[in-house]
Amino acid sequence: MKLRPSHFHFRSVAAAGFATLLALASGVFLAATPASATADGVSGLTNIAVATPGALTTGGTNQAGSNITFSIPSAVNTDDVITIQVQPHSSSNCATSTTDYVAFNNSGPIVAAATGTGAPTFVASLSTAATDPGTCSGLKDVLTLTVTSNGGSGPFPVTVSGINYNTGATADAGSIGVGISSKTSTNTSTTFVTPAAGTTTSSDATVAAASASATADSPAVTVTSGGASGTISNIVVTEGSAGAVTSLCITPNSAPSSPTQFSFTGTAPTTTVSSGSGASGIVTSLSGSSILVQIGTVSTAAAIYTVSGATVTTATAVTGPATVTVTTGGTSCGADLKGIAAGLVVFGVAPVISNAIAGVDADGTAIAEMEAAFPPGTSCPTSHAVVLATDQTFPDALAASYLAGDLGTGILLTPTAALSAETQTALQEEGITSVYVVGGPLAISQNTINEVNATPAYTCGGPNNGGTKTTSDITVVQTLAGQTQYDTAQQIANFPAASHVRSFNLSGAYAGQYNDTTGNESSTASGTGALRTAIVATGASFQDAAGASVLAYANQFPVVLTDPNSLSPEASTTLQSLGITQAIVLGGPLAVSAGDVTSIQALGISVIRVAGQDATDTAQELATLELQSTSSAAGLGWSSGWGNKILVARGDFYSDALAGCVLASIAPTPLLLTENPGSVGQYLGAFLNQGGSAAGIDGQGANGNIQTIQPLGGSLALFFTTLQAMAGDVAAG
Repeated sequence: MKLRPSHFHFRSVAAAGFATLLALASGVFLAATPASATADGVSGLTNIAVATPGALTTGGTNQAGSNITFSIPSAVNTDDVITIQVQPHSSSNCATSTTDYVAFNNSGPIVAAATGTGAPTFVASLSTAATDPGTCSGLKDVLTLTVTSNGGSGPFPVTVSGINYNTGATADAGSIGVGISSKTSTNTSTTFVTPAAGTTTSSDATVAAASASATADSPAVTVTSGGASGTISNIVVTEGSAGAVTSLCITPNSAPSSPTQFSFTGTAPTTTVSSGSGASGIVTSLSGSSILVQIGTVSTAAAIYTVSGATVTTATAVTGPATVTVTTGGTSCGADLKGIAAGLVVFGVAPVISNAIAGVDADGTAIAEMEAAFPPGTSCPTSHAVVLATDQTFPDALAASYLAGDLGTGILLTPTAALSAETQTALQEEGITSVYVVGGPLAISQNTINEVNATPAYTCGGPNNGGTKTTSDITVVQTLAGQTQYDTAQQIANFPAASHVRSFNLSGAYAGQYNDTTGNESSTASGTGALRTAIVATGASFQDAAGASVLAYANQFPVVLTDPNSLSPEASTTLQSLGITQAIVLGGPLAVSAGDVTSIQALGISVIRVAGQDATDTAQELATLELQSTSSAAGLGWSSGWGNKILVARGDFYSDALAGCVLASIAPTPLLLTENPGSVGQYLGAFLNQGGSAAGIDGQGANGNIQTIQPLGGSLALFFTTLQAMAGDVAAG
């Protein structure tokens, strides 16, 4: 997946003149060298402390660091900066080789938070120190905190969290070098913080590796999130030399390096030794939430230790790889001084697969989707209205997702010739009195309309769920139809008042942010601020409009259908009549051609193309746009309230996704498509991996973590093996 704007709006602020580095201290407060006071900036930092992150290994990635704390003693201004730089214990980065380094891992967000009345806020960015040689130009060893708002006089305690480290294979052993400086927007001098006299370096916070390695999760094992338990694969530690392992401690990593939070529980696992000689007196026990292996007599020839039968219990609903730190060298976990593995994946935490929302046919699935959003007898639509579309084809129902959202209701389906009995029952149970029919007589026949009009109306619940019969029948109050699907879509889009079309600022979503095809689009927005927005999709196939149906419902963006080769006159008229100035075009040039886009742009409308290599790819690109934070105007901000759930429907037939838009009334939830009932497809996997990573989807962290998969359609629409594969992709992170 391409890199997109993350949760933080990254700025590149170079570290200047960094000459002095702090030794890493364990809970020791360090005094700042006072700087010349200025009226408008950071005049010096106090109470600086870096807690011990534990034993880190050389050649390790994504190793959990500890929080860095300090205090800002006075008021600060926007664009004032605080710089934190890291490097090996006794040298600068890459001083001896390209593998002699310590750097920040940038796969997840680093957060700086201040407390106090009017406390400043920060944006974090990573960059490369100006002093690094060109061979190490890709290192991210400088963390810059830029003040983005302020309003108080201080002092302000600040905690920097989410720090992970990467270390080179030849990084020199010893404490990580940490240096902190502060600089104002108008004062270019830098305050260097130096250790207070008499402070010492903690021996625990070392970059040192034992002559051993570790492997695990083979075969891969998943455990469901949210308090589930399971037995994981073996953890195998291989000595590089005799006696390298004197004990073993296998400790679950804490956030942020392993957001999946778990404990080893149950009875103690067993440890066996092989491929060596001399090791004996092995005792394995649970020490808190860790596994402690005590070796009475160490090996006289390099050995392999296998820990098997370990059981785990997940502690949170967060999903993705669960990792441990493996150490040796002491009689207890707290005494270990050498690392073997810092981020060893031992199992994957998989999202919950909810019971499918499904019926025996397309009509039944539409009813199930509506009942999930509006339970009969409990919470029927307050408008007492519903949209009725044919189940024989897709354009009318998908275009009607905008209308359903405007009415605050769902979409029910029926065969063309006659009203299905199950849909008639659903009309009564949902307390419907008004029906909006979409499609002409070839979609919804006059006979079907007559049957609707002859159906007695009930209050919410109907005859089976506590409702009571009213004195009138259900009424078809409006039919929206044209000669083609494009005419019908035009009628639907123009039925709600034009003022109901929502505007949104997506100025950061242009220039290929969500487009993996050669399809053309606009480089910038046509105006500033929030723009009136519509969705444009092909009317020749269902997938793109299906994926966008929840967006149309949740954000009140009309769905405009067009011919894939040239902009339909109905589409052009609709865009102009609604005053659209921003169009989200779905699909590559085979779905919506370059000519279509050029014609839209000629109307003064800017175009964001959301497109992938196939329909599953386009759906995940759209989901990323939906979940991306609004902070940089690059997304719709659904990650703040989506419930960490995705909807998924088969991508080779339309029936199950036709009415799924109503589920957006519960929470705005992305709708993903599989390639077919038995295959996830090659493009969706990367999105699912992101949803199980520490960084989350597009850098949203925990807000971008997939915790629940909600299938639409039954076991013949989505095979359970397909859903398991999706869950496995999330668990793999």
